[in-house]
Amino acid sequence: MFKLIEPKNQDLQKPIINLFLRNIHKNPVLSETFPNPNNATFIVTEDTARGIHGGALLLKQNFTSLHRYIRKSLSSLASQNQEVWTCAVALHMENYSLVDHFEPFCKTFYQNLYEKFIEFGKQEKISFLCMILEPGEYLCTEVIGFWPYVVEVRPQESLDGLFHGILSLTYNPSQVTLKIMETRHTKTTKLAA
Repeated sequence: MFKLIEPKNQDLQKPIINLFLRNIHKNPVLSETFPNPNNATFIVTEDTARGIHGGALLLKQNFTSLHRYIRKSLSSLASQNQEVWTCAVALHMENYSLVDHFEPFCKTFYQNLYEKFIEFGKQEKISFLCMILEPGEYLCTEVIGFWPYVVEVRPQESLDGLFHGILSLTYNPSQVTLKIMETRHTKTTKLAA
């Protein structure tokens, strides 16, 4: 269903990448968050007969570009001068004849995409992605896809109106949560002493 397109192979897959980027560029704030898609990796799918395309844009970005709460949560796992993988997701349906099957289709889409993220994480040796999503996409990933976010800044809590979160790519999402919580506890204990 999904195909992984690395930066070096983008020229061969321009049509599907451009279709996907059109969805990202519909939101100027989201578009500005991913300024150089030429360096991005894409995980995309397309069903032209049914007018469906979607997937994810993954881009290494500087730690300092993250939302301040996400930076604070990751301070034990990444340093200020380090790059982390960021990600945006989009799903577009031109033909709404799928409305009767919308939820089952979306459930399959988001669960399969998450499985591709896990594969990508193993390939890149990472245990999390820093997600930046439009409110609708966030809702779909959480309610329909059941994605294991370990830290969340919901759209109504962020100044840019986007969702910012840390998505666990481990089979046991509590491992990432535990690392973050241990770091917070250690820092709090040191401050109290």
